[in-house]
Amino acid sequence: MTAPERDWRVFAIRYAEREGVAADEVFLHATPSDEPRAMAYYLWLVTGPAGGFLVDTGFGCEVARLRDREDCLRGDPLDAVRALGVAPEELSDVVLTHLHFDHCGELGRFPRARFWLQQREMAFWMGPNARRPSFRRVVMSQDITAVAALNLDGRVRWVDGDVTIAPGLSLHHVGGHTAGMQVVRVVTGHGVVVLASDAAHYYANLAADRPYSALESVSGAHAAFDRLRELAGPAAHIVPGHDPAVLTRYPVAGPHLAGTAVELTAGPLEPEVEKL
Repeated sequence: MTAPERDWRVFAIRYAEREGVAADEVFLHATPSDEPRAMAYYLWLVTGPAGGFLVDTGFGCEVARLRDREDCLRGDPLDAVRALGVAPEELSDVVLTHLHFDHCGELGRFPRARFWLQQREMAFWMGPNARRPSFRRVVMSQDITAVAALNLDGRVRWVDGDVTIAPGLSLHHVGGHTAGMQVVRVVTGHGVVVLASDAAHYYANLAADRPYSALESVSGAHAAFDRLRELAGPAAHIVPGHDPAVLTRYPVAGPHLAGTAVELTAGPLEPEVEKL
């Protein structure tokens, strides 16, 4: 393992949380034994010798108001990014795992960044099926047009499949949840961390092999589970995109960040096989 790979640090930052999410949202084909649960909303920060990389950007106050999520917000996540030593306005790279509203909002807050996105993700949202209610309900039109404007300015790095964007840091198309769903693999001195984003919302989705309800492809979602495990390797260290348990399984990232940010590479990574 090279020095740049060993030095990566990975953080999860919670910016919102919603209580009482119905079981039929958490699981496709929910059963009477499934219970409601909370849903946390995250973005992720990867730092190392190659600089800082933000993974997803969340949603802000305006979208929270439009989607009746105002009570869910838990502060500005960029305050945590600053507390972790990275100036958001100076970021040169932002990864967008997909274009659902809770992952790609407020792109104007990153004036110097280029945005990494799968080509097939944008192609889907510009195609004939995007207007159907099953898909339209999970995106905001202003987010799609913001990406289009950034593309015209030469600030979108289009990805087709898998790509290494820095030593030890790579993006991988998995699909399933959306047509262009991509995940982030980070090789660190403590092991491999795979940021699943919405390829797996909860630990329980993976453990029970039961996808989340919002899907572009059911078979694709199951294939994405397999790909996540392949990318993680024997330790199966996979971080789901919306599970509140992430905040309790890792140490707090720093002073005044309790309940907001945890470090995913702070100490030996315990195998997650029994949980997945």
